[in-house]
Amino acid sequence: MPFDQNFVRTLEALRILVRKVRSGGNRGDRVSPRKGGSIEFSGHRAYTPGDEIRYIDWNIYARHDNLFVKEFSAEENVHVTLLLDTSASMGFGTPSKFDGAREIAAALAYIGLSHFDSVSLFSFDSVLRGRRKFLRGRNRIFDLLEELERMTPEGRSDFRAAFSSTLPRGKGRSHAVLLTDGYDTEGIIAAIQGLQAQTFEVHLVHLVSREEMSPTLRGRYSLADLETGRRLEATLLPSVLERYRRRFSAFCQDLERTAREREVSHARVCVDDSLEDRVLEIVRSGGVLERR
Repeated sequence: MPFDQNFVRTLEALRILVRKVRSGGNRGDRVSPRKGGSIEFSGHRAYTPGDEIRYIDWNIYARHDNLFVKEFSAEENVHVTLLLDTSASMGFGTPSKFDGAREIAAALAYIGLSHFDSVSLFSFDSVLRGRRKFLRGRNRIFDLLEELERMTPEGRSDFRAAFSSTLPRGKGRSHAVLLTDGYDTEGIIAAIQGLQAQTFEVHLVHLVSREEMSPTLRGRYSLADLETGRRLEATLLPSVLERYRRRFSAFCQDLERTAREREVSHARVCVDDSLEDRVLEIVRSGGVLERR
């Protein structure tokens, strides 16, 4: 899945859209929970539609007849760690859950980097792998996109083992965003508990596909487990599919309840939906894209 210039323009449009939709104000307006928190001038960049007029540097405009806005860095650091599930089950669907998760990771990273946060990217299956660490500045999105393009879903799920490792953590508030299909249910609980023990604010993004939620297949099939290769011969009758849909719905509800009980923000997103709809669903769930 190539991340071309059209995709980068999509990310910029999402950055502007999220800023308008979310509660909590304008670019550069993060409120620090510490007393004495402030923001400091860090440089200029070219004006883009949607930027706050109050940040335009009119002195530069008078000299060069071009619009530039002032950028500010917050005194309080906020760090976002994106944790992308690379187990083989994420390869299911067209588009796959993995491709949908990569697009979301790119969008969240771009929004974070545009708002002076630092961003790290990790992948996990049975092992936690550091891909990019402590990126800062909007132009670093290209490093992250290159890394995302190299990643493939091919491992076996063992999140308990993966999250027995300690993640590097920046100073200030640290968010950890789990992007997963959630099939290692016991491992998800262990992952959340391990991250919270390291004082991360945890956010769960549950990836599903439309075919997974409501299969359209009919007849006799040989079904294969993407992670173990084990096969099952099955006749997909309407009654069988209805039982499956009920069980899948119960699985989704259990995962949501797990997040709620552990005070973790939760968003279920369908990879068949547009990237805009997926990101806005995460915004509505509260948490990582809010500025409190």
